[in-house]
Amino acid sequence: MLRVIGGKAKGRFLKVPKGSRIRPTSDKVRESLFNIIPPSFIEGKRFMELFAGTGAVGIEALSRGASHVTFIESNPGHSKMIYENLELCDFKDSAEVICADVLKSLDKYFKEKPGYDIVFIDPPYNFPKWKILLPKVSANVSIFDYGFLIFEHLSKVSINTEIEDFSLYGKYIYGDTTLTVYRKLKVK
Repeated sequence: MLRVIGGKAKGRFLKVPKGSRIRPTSDKVRESLFNIIPPSFIEGKRFMELFAGTGAVGIEALSRGASHVTFIESNPGHSKMIYENLELCDFKDSAEVICADVLKSLDKYFKEKPGYDIVFIDPPYNFPKWKILLPKVSANVSIFDYGFLIFEHLSKVSINTEIEDFSLYGKYIYGDTTLTVYRKLKVK
């Protein structure tokens, strides 16, 4: 069972696709993620979840006070389930769900959009293009100064990508899962 672990919707159970090979971010990793980002930073901020799956991370952000979340998920069934989970938590008015290929959508949708304070990326662990993913996100999505870019990946995969205008904030290891966290520098 997948549940919201903090904030306004704490304790609400979220739907997970049956028979799917989806890998929702575990409660432990989600809780740790929201301890890494200062709670005061989340309040009123714009959040994006790429490869959203069930939408659990973005819904957790809304529950903890984020003002808006954009979810991008390529699977139509999973996108529908994100809508259902948003309705279960009464957050549908604070969210946008885009059903599209993440890499293609980065080129299309975000040049004209307002920026984001936090971008969370959780591709399938066997995603073949992860080396181009972080640079593509940082080039196409406007992330505000001092914002966070967070990449969830297998611990055995070493992410040593330097990203222009970002500094490595930390690497946090939870068994097979690692969160590599970058912080946007103030651009002059």
